[in-house]
Amino acid sequence: MFNEAERDVTTIRLPLWGRVVPGRGAVPWWVVDEEMVPIEPIRRFLADFAARDTSAASLRSYAYDLLRWWRWLRAVEVQWDRATPAEARDLVLWLKHATKPRRHPRTTSAETAGSVNPVTRKRYLGDRYEPRTIRHSNAVVRSFYEFWIEDQAAGPLINPVQLAGRHRTGRPHAHHNPLEPFRADGKIRYNPKLPKQRPREIPSEQWCDLFGKLHTNRDRAILATAVSNGARAAEILGIRSVDVDWGDQLVRVTRKGSGAQQWLPASAATARGRSDLRNRPTLAPAAPPRPARRNVGARR
Repeated sequence: MFNEAERDVTTIRLPLWGRVVPGRGAVPWWVVDEEMVPIEPIRRFLADFAARDTSAASLRSYAYDLLRWWRWLRAVEVQWDRATPAEARDLVLWLKHATKPRRHPRTTSAETAGSVNPVTRKRYLGDRYEPRTIRHSNAVVRSFYEFWIEDQAAGPLINPVQLAGRHRTGRPHAHHNPLEPFRADGKIRYNPKLPKQRPREIPSEQWCDLFGKLHTNRDRAILATAVSNGARAAEILGIRSVDVDWGDQLVRVTRKGSGAQQWLPASAATARGRSDLRNRPTLAPAAPPRPARRNVGARR
């Protein structure tokens, strides 16, 4: 269907072209070229993405994936509006074999790269691109072209990141019967499989040793809260003093994806900092509430 160029992806080196920089105005991140000029197709997509109440962290992640896509297209000499599934396929092949670029060589982490921590059973990041990184890249590029094809109607474009099987051609749900429920759109054609992960655990002896080495109520509260409710680290570190309900032993977190606020149970160790919070200096009326992690407990 397409005139595919024969490429040896193992010999391709992405050019160090462009960069992601903090944006101005309502869009917190831009992708710019060598002359620090925003790349217009990406800028318009990120502006639309930001208008959908997307977090700055998600915008930054999308910007870096699109920057990699732009570098790939420059390396294979294809314009962004002429990309085909062959370019998306070859990028996946390249990501599976390439080594991630690093600004500085590894030092102490060189020995543990790609291995599993014997205590926490958590795998250290290696020097290759992980399957989740490749899947995220595919999802970002696909959503970028969906924006230009469906929302902008920008000319004779096709989406280079296509779905597998019967969903490869046409727009999903284009002829959907409104009397029938929607079915899944199908998986992306070149998404790698995710390895099955076993639940991680820390032996009781090592858990007690870790908890016993913490010297402040603040550190104990953060660790106990993380274990008791399973919230993300960023969500727990964003807890303020007004987000703690001492009576019902709850903490309020702001969810990463939706930005919604949710009350979660807190452990008994979290409540031990209540007296220290009561004795802290009163905040000025105009000052925002301080993070609770800075105000819990004095050194013992």
